[in-house]
Amino acid sequence: MSIDHLRTAAVWPVMLTPMNWDRTIDWEGVDRLTDWYIDAGVTGLFTNCRSSEVEFLTPDERVQLAERVVKRANGRAAVVATGTFGAPVEDEIESIKRMDDVGADAVVILTNHLGEPGASEAQWSGKLEQIVEGTGDIKLGFYECPTPWKRVLPANVYGWAADTGRFVFHKDVSHSVPDIAAKLEASAGTPLRLYNGQISSVIESMILGGSGHSGYASTLFPELAVWLCANGTRDDDDTRRVQRLLTVAERMINVGYPTSAKQWLGYTTDLGIAPVSRMPGSYILGAHEFDPLANMVDLVKSLELQLA
Repeated sequence: MSIDHLRTAAVWPVMLTPMNWDRTIDWEGVDRLTDWYIDAGVTGLFTNCRSSEVEFLTPDERVQLAERVVKRANGRAAVVATGTFGAPVEDEIESIKRMDDVGADAVVILTNHLGEPGASEAQWSGKLEQIVEGTGDIKLGFYECPTPWKRVLPANVYGWAADTGRFVFHKDVSHSVPDIAAKLEASAGTPLRLYNGQISSVIESMILGGSGHSGYASTLFPELAVWLCANGTRDDDDTRRVQRLLTVAERMINVGYPTSAKQWLGYTTDLGIAPVSRMPGSYILGAHEFDPLANMVDLVKSLELQLA
């Protein structure tokens, strides 16, 4: 059951949105990508995230995308989906309810959309409280989305949210192990699970009590990410080597993202995903930029890890 996976999944790829050459959504590609992650051992999927190009989807497309992933996963993996996009509170509440209606196991709140960059903590946390009050018993999550600006949740607000019992998912983009430690302490004994968005400190965050990873690395190398999160707390030469590899790969793919990530999947898999995106500034990599990524395939094979 997907609700069980919501409590146990350690790896949550930030799902790309496959597109046709005319930039319409490739719905069959969405199905293939969903299956590919699940076949790699993933039991949690984060759709309608920044990697999904959610800012550049229409409101109806966002709902349709979440619904499609939920139906394709069919209980094999839990699915969380973003439901807030910087609209007035009433609209945010309605959007969250629409995501819940199509079967998302939890609906994610973008922390930077709770208020303008200069908003005080009282202002944006007040909006958060209104959203929580207006969405009944719907399970919720956070994502400290870095664009167009990043709002990192302070431990006191994080602890308040955890204590409601409603929050079950948090993608952390603080890039700070001390900040993660403070959040984990504030949420101890609650259902809120923290997933580090920075692959380079996943081992450290899991040793502290974090639940795993959600980010680019698990989007491109799901089997390695699953292996790392299953073994990370033992902190040995193998886990450190895999974490370093994924750190380098994640930084390399950042150029031209998410088109470059779709290009990578086209090169490394038979998913048939076109290197097409709606995100401004995203582009197909030339040989000079892509060849180092291609070499990563041989490097991964050379590790000869038993991914079980």
